[in-house]
Parts: sequence; structure tokens; C-alpha cells
Amino acid sequence: MNTYEEDIYLSVVIPAYNEQERIADTLYTVKEFLSKQPYKSEIIVVDDGSRDWTTEVVKTVDIYNNEMKDQNVSAIMENVKNVGKGFSVARGMLRTCGKYILFSDADLSTPIEEVIKLLPVLEQGCDVVIGSRGMKDSEVEKKPFYRELMSLLFNSVVGLFAIRGIKDTQCGFKAFRSEAGKEIANRQKLYGFSFDVEQLFIARKLGYCIKEVPVKWSHAEGSTVDPIRDSIRMFIDVMRIRFLHRGKF
Repeated sequence: MNTYEEDIYLSVVIPAYNEQERIADTLYTVKEFLSKQPYKSEIIVVDDGSRDWTTEVVKTVDIYNNEMKDQNVSAIMENVKNVGKGFSVARGMLRTCGKYILFSDADLSTPIEEVIKLLPVLEQGCDVVIGSRGMKDSEVEKKPFYRELMSLLFNSVVGLFAIRGIKDTQCGFKAFRSEAGKEIANRQKLYGFSFDVEQLFIARKLGYCIKEVPVKWSHAEGSTVDPIRDSIRMFIDVMRIRFLHRGKF
């Protein structure tokens, strides 16, 4: 990997909704990792209309790091109201300046260090790299029963109605070549939790290279996912994807 002295090499997009309790720890962890890398980077937190102090906490962390002369650029984007995780990720991706884009969940269920496994695949010419929990070498902490059931049913629906051959569409840890990521984000139409499937559907339709890489993953408490309500919404959204992107791009 080359050292980039002038340009931003990696942009990290973190969507956040009511994350005041852990967003500071997340940012310190990400910043500490990035500060040790031989390239410039940026962190973009997109606050999806939080009802707590998420934005204020992020700004406090930024002030502290500016005083410490942190070289990693960071920014906070605020949605006027709660729109959805998919909207927040797409908005953040379109704002990035890096050569590569990483989207990471705010809970860091997949440790930021795992990006080291994804970047070489992008360097080799792939457009989209999925941090996967479904591969032989994936290191996955056992999920709660309801999440195991959701994943099993959801993956079956995804394979039938959207995209085949991908073991894990939902892991919140994906990397993109900048041009590909922005093209995909520009074409997104879903704002909820099914946006991952839509992004991959668009990527495949555009002919982009997609690869899965096994990563570590552990369950983090405090998820905002409602097992019943969000499962129904996700299933409906997946069945809408082909209709939303019918015809040629």
C-alpha cells in the first residue's frame, strides 16, 4: 500500500441514530487506528435526526482532537429528521473525498482494524468489498436467536428476489472504490435497512466487481432494529428492488 501525503486515501462513513452513549468511544477507536496508518483519512458521521446528544458528542470529540493536532479530517452531517440508515450512508458516501470509502456501523461490531483485509482487494481492482460473516474463515460471535432467525429468512428472500451468490449482504462493514460507491449511492432509492441489498443489486447491474472477505463480528447491545417491524419492512423492500431498478441504467 502506498503512502498518500496529499490526497485522502480512506473515507470512513458512520451513520448514527441516538448513539450518544457510544459514539465518542467509537470515534476515539477509529481515530486511534487511522492515526497509525501511512495515509490520510477522513471520518464522516451522519446523524440521522437523533433525539439525543449524538451530534454534540461528535463535535466535542472533534474539538478535542483539533487541540491534539489530529491529522485525520472529520465532519458531522445532520439530517433534519430521521430518514433512515440507507439515506444516511448514501449521503455520507456522496460527501467523501477519499480514494476508497468504508461504511461502518457505529457500534463497531466489526472492528475497524478489519479494514486492513478489505483494502488490498480494492487495490487489486475490485469495486465493492463486503466484510462477510458468512464465510468459512469468518469469526462470528453467536447472535441472539431472533437475529439468527432474521438473517436466515432474510438471506433466503434476498436470494430469491434480488441477488444470488452473496453469503452476507447485511454486515455493516463494506468498502468501495470511490467512483463506484458514489455511482451506487446516486442510484439508491431505499432509505431503510434493506439499502445494503439495493446497493449490491445496483453494483451487480452496473457490472462492478463484488467480493466477500471474511471478517470478525461480535454482537453489540443497543441495536435499534425491531425484529418484527423491521423484518416486514425489509422483506417488502427487497421485493421492490427489481421494480425500482427495472430497465437498463
